[in-house]
Amino acid sequence: MEELNLLINSEQDELLDSLDNFQAEILRIFLGDTNNDYLASADKWLNATTANTAQFGGETGKAKIYRDKLLDEIEKFICGDAAYEDDRTKINESADKTKQYLIGMISAAIGNTMGVAGTFIAPVIALLIMSMGKMAVNAWCAMRKEIKENPAQ
Repeated sequence: MEELNLLINSEQDELLDSLDNFQAEILRIFLGDTNNDYLASADKWLNATTANTAQFGGETGKAKIYRDKLLDEIEKFICGDAAYEDDRTKINESADKTKQYLIGMISAAIGNTMGVAGTFIAPVIALLIMSMGKMAVNAWCAMRKEIKENPAQ
């Protein structure tokens, strides 16, 4: 899907600017604290302890598990899993191809699957997309498949 390649190939500030201002500012702080380590910053977001994030933040140290589950869902979404076919179709048919729309659609779809608010995971989705770097969707999907077939010992 061409839109997802455009999203993945976006600059960090472009993706951060597609989030609500308060979310982007918090992520900028996290990224500064972690030397732009997207995965560590995602873990920091998921370890937040505000009341509306208790499912994630209530269990300190569990952020990596949730992050990995989100990565699995992003993989399904981006790499063509049938579970997200309707959502990909909505993106293709929409006239709105902004980064904000794309991140919102992905976050809402994955949030619905995981039982969490899309607005809470949108910053993590943006960070995980940033972690994909400048690779094409097909290359990222192939890398994820290889990681699962040959996990580190």
